[in-house]
Amino acid sequence: MKHFKTLLAATAVALAGLPASAQDLVKIGTFVPEKSVGVARVIKPWMEAVSGETDSVTLQGFWGGTLGKSPFKQFELVQNGVMDVSWVLPSYTAGQFPEMGVFELPFLFRTADEASIVGWKLHEQGLLTGFDGVHVLGFFAAEPNALFMKTKVDDLSGLQNMKIRAVGGIHASWLESLGAASETLSSAEMNEALNRGTLDGAVQGWTGMRTFKSLPLVDQAHAVPAGAIPFLLLMNKGKWDALPAEAQEKMMAHGGMAMAEMGGGAYTAVGEEIRAGVVDEGRIEIIDYSDEQLAQWAEAAQGVHQAWIEATPNGQAVYDAAVAALAELRG
Repeated sequence: MKHFKTLLAATAVALAGLPASAQDLVKIGTFVPEKSVGVARVIKPWMEAVSGETDSVTLQGFWGGTLGKSPFKQFELVQNGVMDVSWVLPSYTAGQFPEMGVFELPFLFRTADEASIVGWKLHEQGLLTGFDGVHVLGFFAAEPNALFMKTKVDDLSGLQNMKIRAVGGIHASWLESLGAASETLSSAEMNEALNRGTLDGAVQGWTGMRTFKSLPLVDQAHAVPAGAIPFLLLMNKGKWDALPAEAQEKMMAHGGMAMAEMGGGAYTAVGEEIRAGVVDEGRIEIIDYSDEQLAQWAEAAQGVHQAWIEATPNGQAVYDAAVAALAELRG
């Protein structure tokens, strides 16, 4: 008994020296490295802001796949509590987040700011589903994809019979509506195909082109908003429910709309920075489109929008709410 009491006392002393209980240690994992835009400019600043206002919880980052490398398993890992918080790409979790496809529709969102802010508003309205077993800390999006070409064309009408990399089904439908042959490829597969000359171009964002070192492989960029890529910062629901109320309050004060604005602004800034560097270098030809031209191509893409609406449960309500939020945001 004496030995047991001594052990209890020693344990109490050891625990008293910890900044937070094990229950209040929050493990935040990503499959991307610490220097990526999402981690360096969104997730880490959020962690610092929360930690600066409360000591009721300890936030610890595990970057580059330390807690799980597969981008396709991130939702499952946070759902099962392998990590407490994870950065999830909805497009990598097929069927889990059906309404998220609205962000990938071409010509709907013009900037990362728009997609991020509207995304959080749709979540607040209860129009985004699939969050079983998790709590949504934040939503943000990358800058809209552009069209990067190895084989130069004057405009989108020149894509007939061209082989173009698509990110997913929505992009594939849009490319096929333009007469192109779409190929759904990972970024690594895209680079290999561009290098071999078996691919004419690719749908990709400016940040993605730099991250995956794809810019040297193309000679032209068409600045058309070919859909945005949404991101989610999710916490295991059991972990969230067990946190002190103060920690929850601070997390959401810097998450939610604040994170949408921060994330959208970060990706907009980085995308503009990368594009400016490409302009300065002068090697890649950039094709800009007038407002009138963009409106014409947007009208031509309405069939793709309508097909998504019809194929998605509650698709019309989600689409209408997004359009309304955009109109309000644009003033």
